[in-house]
Amino acid sequence: MVGLVSLDPLCKLNTENLMMDPIVFEPYFRPQVWGGRRLEQYLGRPLPAAGAFGEAWVLSAQSLHVSRVAEGPLQGLPLTELWATRQNDLTGRPDTICGTGVSPARAAATAAPQHRPFPLLLKYLDCQDLLSIQVHPTDEIARELRPGELGKTEAWVVLDADPSARIYAGLRSGVTRADVQRGLADGSLAQCLHAITPQKGQCIFLRAGTVHAVGGGVLIAEVQQSSDATFRLFDWNRPGADGKPRTLHTEEALRSIDWTAGPVSPAVGLPIPGLAQGGDGQRLVECRYFSIDRYHVSAPRELPYPGQLSLWMVLQGGVELDGRATGYRRRFSRGETVLVPAAARELRWQPVPGQEAAILLGVLIPNP
Repeated sequence: MVGLVSLDPLCKLNTENLMMDPIVFEPYFRPQVWGGRRLEQYLGRPLPAAGAFGEAWVLSAQSLHVSRVAEGPLQGLPLTELWATRQNDLTGRPDTICGTGVSPARAAATAAPQHRPFPLLLKYLDCQDLLSIQVHPTDEIARELRPGELGKTEAWVVLDADPSARIYAGLRSGVTRADVQRGLADGSLAQCLHAITPQKGQCIFLRAGTVHAVGGGVLIAEVQQSSDATFRLFDWNRPGADGKPRTLHTEEALRSIDWTAGPVSPAVGLPIPGLAQGGDGQRLVECRYFSIDRYHVSAPRELPYPGQLSLWMVLQGGVELDGRATGYRRRFSRGETVLVPAAARELRWQPVPGQEAAILLGVLIPNP
């Protein structure tokens, strides 16, 4: 729960529906036994310590780590507090008590029932070794098995992959619960899974309930529900960081698997709705939790999604975000992420002369 002492001044600002500049957050690097050191090079930032790091959380309100604003007048502000007190400016929708004409005192007294947590988590993964064979629950099963957690639907975009890399996505056609239980008993579980040799640029959409694993030298960008609910079926008989086997969650995982889903193939990008003919963008994923579009920026282009909150991940090259209404201007490099509030105005992406053309992911949160 955000401390209420900070609500009054921010609610006063919110009622004026001020324009907001784009917002950049500090990344958090998470150690993982299956990780490596490639995130340091990809994000252009030193890792905080020696050892293997598997994840860089670049935008998170999840309880394990809450992102903080990296720069500007809001520097140091946690995303949870920003979301609780400026949600109307961020989303362009009057769906919190702030910004609806209610007095600050009344807002503070009633904020808790009105507040909906920030729903997504954006990260980069360095999967040098295979992750465990695992499954994430749906929202409904998470309420049963992990009270307080959401389910976890996610999508991966492959940034780089070694020739020996693998993605396991879904059960092979015809595989039953009995087959999976036999695979768990005799160590042959991987044979029950649909295997893919990942290629750069592929997008894998994993609905909650899909058995999956990835590794062997894969770098990916991930968009997911704001949840850390993961149930491990099998972890390749390897020890954890403490030298002991990592905990498995066999019964919870079996309860969470969608036995009707079958194998998952890479998503096929579709033309983005409303994009002019010949535009260089694709819609990779659209679901109830998020949509993901991929853009190539080789010439100046107006920022799409006017009046909507959008989240941007720079996957390749360099690009400049230019705000003509406010004078905002900032250059973004590979691995950086920026939140563009709905209240931001007249923004455009511009290529950086002499740098590789940028590839961006644009992420939208659907209306609740």
